[in-house]
Amino acid sequence: MRLAALFLALACCHSDPAPMHPHPGDLPPLPPASGTPIGYLLDARSDLQLTPDQLDKLTQIDNSLAARDAEIDTQLRQIEKPEEEEDPTPAQQKAGAKRARHAYAPGQQQLSTNPDAQKLHAIRQQNDRDAVKKALALLDSTQQGKARTILADHDVEVPGGPKKPDAPDPSDGQPVPGMEP
Repeated sequence: MRLAALFLALACCHSDPAPMHPHPGDLPPLPPASGTPIGYLLDARSDLQLTPDQLDKLTQIDNSLAARDAEIDTQLRQIEKPEEEEDPTPAQQKAGAKRARHAYAPGQQQLSTNPDAQKLHAIRQQNDRDAVKKALALLDSTQQGKARTILADHDVEVPGGPKKPDAPDPSDGQPVPGMEP
């Protein structure tokens, strides 16, 4: 009886540990609030120590770029559509044919495209480059260095910096030498 009372008393006194709060840098970065490269700079306003005037001008650049990008994205959605899947015919089904499997991860879906869509992608990339140039011109040299690092960390092509590769690196997905299974 005493053992049961002791167990009950200990169970009632148990408390959960305090929740752990992540430290800055523990969480993966979120995409920019606006979806534009300038949004990364706005999200890092405290790291860049932006003045109120710089913040206002960057917000104007960001809003303008977001509006232009939205218009282009609307046109791209109308032009680029996922490739149509054809259902197997009854004869193919009897033969054991199944629907093809597809990777629906972002960037993996095969889109039917045309030269007009490629032109729109090029216009959007040029708009982004122009906006980044304008944004960097607003910053002092210390802020520009930090901004270039922030943009490069988010795979944004920075004027005067190294160009992003057009094709994926063929070594992506390959085991590191010496680490093969």
